[in-house]
Amino acid sequence: MAGTFLTAVLSFISTNIDDLFILMIFCAQARNSRDFAQIAAGHYAGIGLLTAVSILGALGIRVIPSGYLRLLGFFPLLLGIKASLACRRGEEEAEKEAQAEIRFLPVALVTAANGGDNIGVYIPIFSGYRPGDFAVTLAVFTALAALWCCLGWRLASYPYMKRRLIRYQHILVPTVLVGLGAMILLS
Repeated sequence: MAGTFLTAVLSFISTNIDDLFILMIFCAQARNSRDFAQIAAGHYAGIGLLTAVSILGALGIRVIPSGYLRLLGFFPLLLGIKASLACRRGEEEAEKEAQAEIRFLPVALVTAANGGDNIGVYIPIFSGYRPGDFAVTLAVFTALAALWCCLGWRLASYPYMKRRLIRYQHILVPTVLVGLGAMILLS
């Protein structure tokens, strides 16, 4: 079980380090704890979906054919284009648009779309697991997803970091989402 625990920790951290930056961007846009709850719920849903698909894949059940995984890149790409267009409509409208996007579904979709590496790492690991190993891994992933949300919120709330993220969100949000989408589509 100690080996399973360590494997779960290392595989989560190595495949989700990029999610921490994305969470920081979402959290910097949050105005209150309700927004943070939406971000956290979306992150959990995305991680849960990736984990479920990986478990099914490890059991030999193809949920999404591997050729279609990269099509998930359209989600962040479209969200990034939408954010970019919102910025062109004007600063005030762009801010309202950015605030309106702090919802469960966009965060879940971006997290899931960014998870091609998660699936690629988790399926081989999960292939040799017994039911107890899955339970340990799910507990570790649940705890680490909470830690990721808290770290994203905490890092984004540092005054210097928050000022920078808010000041450049009109550039950061579209750039990160379009870049992420393009990377997923091209990989």
